[in-house]
Amino acid sequence: MNVVIVGGGEIGALIAGSLHRTHNVTVMDMEGEREAAFESMDVQFVRGNGADPSDLRVAGVDHADAFIACTTNDDVNVLACLAAKGLADVETMAFVTRQRYVDAFAAAGAFETIGLAIDRVLWPQRTLAHQIADIVRVPRALATAGFAGGRLTMLEYRLEPHDPFLDRPLGQAELPSGVLVAGAIRADTFTIPSGTTTLQAGDKVVFMGRADHMHALERRFAPRRRSHNVAVVGGGNVGFMVAEQLAGDRANITIIEQNEARCEKLAQWLPHALVLKGDGTDLELLQQERIEDADVMVAVTDDDGKNLLVSLLSKQLGIPKVITRVGRSRNRRLFERVGIDAPLTPRAAAVQEVLHVDEVDHLASIEDRAEVMELSYPAGCREGKVRDIGAPRDSLIGAIQRDKTVFVPHGDTIVRPGDHLFIVTTPDNTGAVERWLEARRAASD
Repeated sequence: MNVVIVGGGEIGALIAGSLHRTHNVTVMDMEGEREAAFESMDVQFVRGNGADPSDLRVAGVDHADAFIACTTNDDVNVLACLAAKGLADVETMAFVTRQRYVDAFAAAGAFETIGLAIDRVLWPQRTLAHQIADIVRVPRALATAGFAGGRLTMLEYRLEPHDPFLDRPLGQAELPSGVLVAGAIRADTFTIPSGTTTLQAGDKVVFMGRADHMHALERRFAPRRRSHNVAVVGGGNVGFMVAEQLAGDRANITIIEQNEARCEKLAQWLPHALVLKGDGTDLELLQQERIEDADVMVAVTDDDGKNLLVSLLSKQLGIPKVITRVGRSRNRRLFERVGIDAPLTPRAAAVQEVLHVDEVDHLASIEDRAEVMELSYPAGCREGKVRDIGAPRDSLIGAIQRDKTVFVPHGDTIVRPGDHLFIVTTPDNTGAVERWLEARRAASD
């Protein structure tokens, strides 16, 4: 598959890094010095203007299957996608930072009505807000994701000393029906578990299962279904969208924002939220407003340093869960190492949406250490048991969708042609999983 990426910054590098092993990737950027970031990848770098049709032809847009514009300039991204559409029959994706472009290219939007179309407009801030709201809704969960139209759920928890499933082999653990352990993170190491794996306090554990069965798992970790008291530091777009989504859950929301004019708007838009003008790093303010009573702290200013300080103060105050926006992906591990529960990057959240570019979908990333992939077991292949079909090492078939039914398999489960397999594996092993799929397909021809 041929992919053209306009923009060689952080987002472009993240996308290219995920796709270059299995696709032909070309990256275009006006700044030639950015080519160094791609030297370790099997990527062609072209210096040029993504909104210039001549430069796009040089980059091979005429033969591209997917076109992704992810510069830091919304206007360039939109123009580049429109130019690509005019030159070729290609799927276009534009990253934007303003809602007006999302609305303009929506169905029946201003541009759509005059025949201007972009296949997908990605707004990283909105993606991040959805991700944060989903994590807030599940007490103690550090990450959540849904697949198969919401019928399959993935949850990540950090195990505490009195939690279930500790200090015994997983083969003896009494997991709820239809739920399995898909991975475990200890220190910086992600492992695909087996029946002999023993979990310890401090491990971060990824569970996967049918959505209707995962509620039983949630109750094992937290009897309360919802986090009712939520504090949000930062009333920008992300903070507003998080509060707006949680308002429908009857959560008690407190927003702390320094800008007075923004506070007035937030109070108008969110009549059921308490909006405070102040500095979220002011410990006296936090104590005065009893922020320590919050079930969740959400730190989403546009300053990584401030978010980090807010998060550390929140941990000192004993707030059970702290979710933090991290502007730069390279800072994420630092936030993890100082004990922040859920450091999230808007760019990484949106990049994951881009990776659904062919029959092998990269559905989710687990802390940049593992991936969930969806692939179709090739038609014409001989059916076989999960234990016998030769899936690569360091991979796990976490779930199978057959027609409209989703289920968690075991070693003796029969895999049939046409089944959709949800596979958990490490980033460096995704190529092996895709080659295995191709080999199964070739064997059936």
